Amino acid sequence: MGELDIRPFLEAMKKKYNDEDAEERASELCSLWDEYIKDPGWHPFKITIIEGKDQEIIDNEDEKLKALKNELGEGVYKAVVTALTEINTYNPSGRYTTSELWNYEEGKRATLQEGVKLLLMQYKLSKQKRGTV
Repeated sequence: MGELDIRPFLEAMKKKYNDEDAEERASELCSLWDEYIKDPGWHPFKITIIEGKDQEIIDNEDEKLKALKNELGEGVYKAVVTALTEINTYNPSGRYTTSELWNYEEGKRATLQEGVKLLLMQYKLSKQKRGTV
């Protein structure tokens, strides 16, 4: 969680540069923004009350984010906001990415029970392939 997706950066750079230069520039920009995201001194969030509870949301008036959106477009902006939101949700104090058990079929966090069920199913399938049941 909190890992920055390079694809929007690559798409934005392909509009400005040839394929070879676009990859290099996208990689550089993605690394730069990855460092920004991990910087605990930058906190582009504001606290608002939602359904009677204080919640942190992205501050759309943050200068860095506004400049990013203007320069590279909505796709890159959304990728950065997604990474920021995930890090703020899962690890706000350390600001580093964390692994998350994920249910891709349902597009949500997987429960421990779902993870164990999948592992047992894969184990049984691997035993069947080897001919031992």
